[in-house]
Order: sequence, then structure tokens, then C-alpha cells
Amino acid sequence: MSSRWVWILATMVAAWVEGPAYAACPAKPNGPSELSQCSAAANAGDVHAALALGDALADASQRLYDPAAAISWWEQAAAVGNVVALRRLFDANWYGRGALKDTFKARAYLDRAVTQGAAWARLVRALLLEGEDGSAAAELYTVLAGEGNCLAQLRLSHGHDRGGWLEKNRSQALFWAYVAAGNSRDPSLAEGHPLFESRFHYGDCGNEAYFLKGELSRMVPADLRAKVEASAAAWRPGRLPDRQGPVEIPAALGVPPAGHGASMAGVHKLPPWQQLPASLRRSPGRTKVGAEEVFATVGRSVFVVVAARNDEDMKANRVRFGSAVAMDERTLITNCHVIDEMPVIWLRQGGQMLRASASGGDGLTDRCQLTVSPGRLSAVPGVRPWEDLKVGETVYSIGAPKGLEATLGQGLVSGLRTIKGLRYVQTSAPISAGSSGGGLFDAAGNLVGITTFHLRDAEGLNFAIAADDYFR
Repeated sequence: MSSRWVWILATMVAAWVEGPAYAACPAKPNGPSELSQCSAAANAGDVHAALALGDALADASQRLYDPAAAISWWEQAAAVGNVVALRRLFDANWYGRGALKDTFKARAYLDRAVTQGAAWARLVRALLLEGEDGSAAAELYTVLAGEGNCLAQLRLSHGHDRGGWLEKNRSQALFWAYVAAGNSRDPSLAEGHPLFESRFHYGDCGNEAYFLKGELSRMVPADLRAKVEASAAAWRPGRLPDRQGPVEIPAALGVPPAGHGASMAGVHKLPPWQQLPASLRRSPGRTKVGAEEVFATVGRSVFVVVAARNDEDMKANRVRFGSAVAMDERTLITNCHVIDEMPVIWLRQGGQMLRASASGGDGLTDRCQLTVSPGRLSAVPGVRPWEDLKVGETVYSIGAPKGLEATLGQGLVSGLRTIKGLRYVQTSAPISAGSSGGGLFDAAGNLVGITTFHLRDAEGLNFAIAADDYFR
């Protein structure tokens, strides 16, 4: 009997089975009887039975081999978010296994798996983004590394060692090599994917980390090496990574540094931080309006930041994009990683271009200020205190992702966090590369935060520094 007729028979038998058959479905069904039992369980809602059916029918070494039917069962399991089924479907379409090769469809399954938080999917997404959006790749790897994934930690170590899509910083590279060596003892923290493994050939995390930290240790001065080793020993999963040592070469232009805060080292140093004067803390309005009116009210207070190392780079469009928010007629606030080591700074809004300069910065907390000639800016109407915010209320992000001016996003306050003494507004309002330094506003148009970083493809994990922390 052909596999197609076996499959039809199994489906018909399944329809006659009365009651749930969850316990009757073996992990590896084999033969018409077991297939019918698993079919009954899967049709009754057992996701694991649907996954088992797909795996059994996709095995080319078995007489029941039916790849089309396998994909159908995987689709059923994936419909409720099963990340294993999504991985099977990604592989089938990416490699052309049992289906026509379709990378577009494969990426769609990858997106769904990323939304479900699957580590393998985020690792593959980061790999694919390295050549497309270095900052997004860095953020994804950093999140995975922060969770303890030693493959992501090794990738960050190599990236910081070689530079390019990441800033070149061998102290940071050594930090991640030490951390990866420690985490390699827990295989559960090394979920990978063949696509990643075939590209980088890391194999065993422990061996790769051992040789990597040995090589990097010879390149880092002894005193700095001791500090890095102590920092790595104290690090635990779930914590933001500490920035280690000086940056040797900044990240590729347009790519903000990965990690928390910004380096103060380099040719161009930021002026010392000075808190904003209390006179700029305007009382918040309380009348809620719609998104259109919020944008009309505060959109003119948000500028695109275009920064470069020198005038030649600016003319050649070798620049870094970000955003900044006007607090009075000449003062703006932004993130330091937007302008750090970039002394040539311009502000853009519509057809207007204004030359700006850094007037203060605290690289460790990523708070920076810009200044322009007096009388040129339109300030935000009010500033809302962090402690006055409520989880669940509507907020709007306004920034310049990819340099696209005046981009409005809507979301909710999804959390109020304190990290290393700095207060953050966690929001589902979109924040992406180029939006750093933009404004997060409440439904009355009050500034509540400066959009700072996001965990790409992790829904709701976007963060803004509380606006009133710029007054501290």
C-alpha cells in the first residue's frame, strides 16, 4: 500500500475514534494504527501529537514518508505557536526539504518563531541581519547573550574583536569570551541552528571560548585584563552587559554601539554632564487628545540628528542617524550613543538644517545634550514625571528610524523599570535604529521619555529613559 493510501486510511480511522486519545499517541508513531491514534489526538487539539505525526511522515527512511502531509501537521502545531513546528517549517522551506525552496516563506515562519521568543530563531535572525542592519543584529545577539546563550556570546566576542558591524573593542571581546567559557558548561543555554553553525563552525562553545580567550588575553594589557576577568566572573544571566575598556574603532557608520551606555573614550570626548535646569521642567498638560493632535503638537519638537566624524564624512554621507528632542529654544536632549565620537552634528527637520554641538553628556547613563543658536527650536509643551505614569496607558514614539523623519508610533506603557539607578519606561511603542534620542509622549503630548534602545523582535521590549532623569 502506498504512503498516500496509508495516510488516507489513517485519517478515516481517526474520524471514527471516540473520545480523546492523547495518551495513545506514541512519540514516534509507526504504522496505520498508531497514525490513526495520533490523528485522533491531533484533531482533538493535542499539539504534540500533530508534531509527532509531522515528524513521522517527514522521515524519508520510513515507508510512511509523505512530506506534504508532514507539512500539513506541522502547520497545525505551528498555528498555536509551537516553536518546534515553526522550526520544521522554516527548515523545509529554507532548504527545500519536502517542499519547494522558498526563502520568503521561510522568513515568515522565522518571524513567527521570533515572536514566540525561540532562541534558535533569534540567533538565525541576527545572523541574517549582520549584512543588512548591524545595529539590529548586535541588539539581538546582546539579548541572547544576556540570557546566557553562549553561541551569541561567542559571536559578540568575535564581532568586537574584528570590528565592522560592531565596534572594535578587544576588552569587550575578551569579556564575552570569558562569559561564554563559563556558560558552556550548561548545554541548555546554547540553543543553535545548523544555518548558524555552518556559517561560523563554532562547534563546542567550551573549546571555541577557550582558544578565543587565550588569543584575546595576549592582546589586552594585564591591568585591564584583570578587570575584565573580574567583571565577567561577577556577571550573571539577565543583567545588562558592562562596557569594558576603550573602543578602538567605532562600529560601522550608522550602527550604534551594542550594550548599555556609550564609551567616553576616543578622539572626541563629550563635555561633562550638567543636569537640565528646573526652568525647563514645564508642568504637564492633562487633556488627552488623539494621535493626530499629539503629532501636530509635539512633532515639531523632534529633530533628526545626522552626525559624522568630520566634514568630509558628512559630505560623503558616511553618517550616523538618530533623533533629539527640543527642551527650549536652543537645548535638545538625546542619547550619547547617537553623537559619541561624532563631533560634526547637524539637526534636520523638513528643509531646515541646523548646526549643533554637544553641550554635556554622561556616557554611562547614555544621557546627552545638544545646543544650537538661540531662538531656533520649538520646545515640548510639558514634561511628565516617571512616577506619575501608569502601566497600560497610551504613549506615542516620535523619531527618525533609518533617518526617516517624523515617524509616529503608538503603544502602551508596558512597564516602569530601574536599571543601574536610571529609570526607564518600557513600552510597546516601536523604537528602532535611528529612533534613539527621539521622544516618547503621553496622550496629552507631554514628554515622558527619550527612546533609547529596543530588543528587536521581542514584542513590547522597547525602552526610553525617563524624561525627568535628564534633570538629575
